[in-house]
Amino acid sequence: MALAQAECQSNVVGVDGGRLEPPVEFTLQPWRQLASGVFLTVAEPESVNLGLVVGSEGALLVDTGSSPAQGRALRDSVGSVTDVPLTAVVVTHWHYDHSFGLAAFADLQTSAHESVSGRLRSAAASTDGRRLGVDPTELTLPNREIVVATGLDLGNRRVEIAHLGRGHTDGDLVVVVPDAGLVFAGDLIESAGPPSFGPESVPVEWAGTVDGLIGLMTAKTVAVPGHGDPVNREFVFEQRGWIAAQAREAPPPDRPTLPLV
Repeated sequence: MALAQAECQSNVVGVDGGRLEPPVEFTLQPWRQLASGVFLTVAEPESVNLGLVVGSEGALLVDTGSSPAQGRALRDSVGSVTDVPLTAVVVTHWHYDHSFGLAAFADLQTSAHESVSGRLRSAAASTDGRRLGVDPTELTLPNREIVVATGLDLGNRRVEIAHLGRGHTDGDLVVVVPDAGLVFAGDLIESAGPPSFGPESVPVEWAGTVDGLIGLMTAKTVAVPGHGDPVNREFVFEQRGWIAAQAREAPPPDRPTLPLV
């Protein structure tokens, strides 16, 4: 089953009523099945992978899109692939394309790393919101914080959520679906292009965190990156090497850390 493409627009408006930026289009691709009871959609404007894991009693959404409106469209779309109620949400890190849709799920259990709430209150999040036409006061915080790891029972299916260490951000989570041989890795890895290094990335620890991800995988495991097509363990291992090479070029810890790309 697939949903019709959902779309909404947002305008960034100046104080004089003039538009400062072109309209931002928020769209969702039709859901596609990756494994039994595991689905994937891609959300624009950032081509971000969003996941749905369905058990016999509940369903878990992985990441929420780039705005509250996109989050609402995403929530509405779940009914196109399952009659099982959506019971929980997890965001893999705080960046807007993964977490700004949280407002649509405030009545559910919403989980993120313990650092995410502070990040969503930051000036950087407010700047991203205004650029997207999202009122920063509409940004909603997760209601459950994860420090190291936790598990969710969806009914005949257990999902593991873990913070393996710092890398793309200080609060990256991975979502493991053991019975499906699948892991949602967030932006710790990307197949649409090289992983993105930003001011809040931790280059010297990133490769070690990916080592933890590799340790969760077998030769048959599928990893869903934050952006791009699902990949295998060999791809993750090769990208780990690329990340380590970038870390060697990073400034020493006692100097300001600047974006590498």
